[in-house]
Amino acid sequence: MLVRVLSSSYLGIEPFLVEVEVDVTNGLPIFNIVGLGDATISESRDRIRSGIKNMGYLLEPRRIVVNLTPANIRKRGSHFDLPIAIGIMIGMRFISDYTGILRDYIMMGELSLTGEIRRADGIISGVLLAKSKGFKGVIIPEENLEEASIIKDIEIVPVKNLRDVVKFIEEGIIRSKRVINTSKFSENLLDMWDVKGQIRAKRALEIVAAGGHNIIMIGAPGSGKSMLAKRLTTILPPMSEKEIIETTKIYSIAGELSERVPIVTNRPFRDPHHTSTATSIIGGGRTPKPGEISLANNGVLFLDEFTEFNRIVIESLREPLEEKRISITRSLGKMEFPAKIIFVAACNPCFCGLGFDEELCTCTPYDLRRYSKKLSGPIIDRIDLYVEIYRLNDKEILDEERGDSSKVIKERVIRAREIQNLRFSGNKLNRDMNNFEVEKFCTLDKECENIIRTAIRSLNLSMRTYHKILKVARTIADLDNAINIEKNHLLEAINFRKN
Repeated sequence: MLVRVLSSSYLGIEPFLVEVEVDVTNGLPIFNIVGLGDATISESRDRIRSGIKNMGYLLEPRRIVVNLTPANIRKRGSHFDLPIAIGIMIGMRFISDYTGILRDYIMMGELSLTGEIRRADGIISGVLLAKSKGFKGVIIPEENLEEASIIKDIEIVPVKNLRDVVKFIEEGIIRSKRVINTSKFSENLLDMWDVKGQIRAKRALEIVAAGGHNIIMIGAPGSGKSMLAKRLTTILPPMSEKEIIETTKIYSIAGELSERVPIVTNRPFRDPHHTSTATSIIGGGRTPKPGEISLANNGVLFLDEFTEFNRIVIESLREPLEEKRISITRSLGKMEFPAKIIFVAACNPCFCGLGFDEELCTCTPYDLRRYSKKLSGPIIDRIDLYVEIYRLNDKEILDEERGDSSKVIKERVIRAREIQNLRFSGNKLNRDMNNFEVEKFCTLDKECENIIRTAIRSLNLSMRTYHKILKVARTIADLDNAINIEKNHLLEAINFRKN
């Protein structure tokens, strides 16, 4: 008996429909799975046999052939266990009435040896696919319910074991759904108020948050670079529903979701160690998976000790920082991963870390030149703001004045972003302006033209850097609720580029 069950897989982060064909016939007992499945799919044979048996069904020796179509695209993941098992159970007539179910629902889930259905990666991609293709619903593990429930207008059928699936197919019985409370995933105990002093750095981060710009902080060890960077997400606006779905989808495919964090509702903050490889940062591998830069999508990628990263890693950031996406080509085809991030880098001014204090610095002129060459011109050209951070003096350390809290700064950032949404008629930031939009929205009066002309000559600015200064000035003007870029806005943007 030939049975067809629908499931899904993904190439990069884009899902595609997979038809699981199960042929159960009399003959020499075998169990073959074909259709370019990975090792996880090949190993599913033993999980499926034991799962069906331990659910109380007598699995007689039969000739079982499973084909995953399209057969020319490699598939991976343990979520094919459920559709294969259901196909076998229908083929052996353990399930009597299944009219319409196999045609209207996509099935996904990993099977345990006891017949329980466990959490699987990439479930939300399958739900999005089912909705886009017009299917009635999806049958998924109960552990993935919260992840899948953020997709509206499609029926979600959570199942705990094979018996639940059988009841739904034969009788239409659905287990009671748990109530989703997304607020429990939104805790953030950090605050900008925790950081003493560093007024200039806080101002720079406010501009970064408002316009989505990239920044590098250079300062001595212990000056507060990491502390400031970790609090950047506290002044960013809450994620929209679209951003939550997009980010959760990436985390689901990467296997980063768990029962404790089933949905990504906070803006991501990723801070990989400086020994990380280019593949772990950018993404890729034999079967390409999202890297840190894609896991930071809609959030912050923070590279501490930036100059200590491998040069290949640093240079591989060139295209993603400019294009806001990762394009990876393999024999499987071309895959794209999103990289709409705020990039934050931090490093010391020199090898000893005390380069701002000539009396204490032990580096020779040769050491300083060698250290500065760790960052190439093309990378420097892609960073919008530079901030030098100095250690606090005794007065600043003991002073009780700490500046605005994250809540107050966030309100200003949200107002600035609302101005940008009206300007661009959509979810777009100043950093994303093209050349035409820069000319249209970043017009300068005569005095400002003279200032930027002088800056181009004295700082030897490239066209890219010139546009970045105008974009930062536009963001500063938005924070001041100004219609046009004024002299003080332009000067502040240039000053953040001088360092």
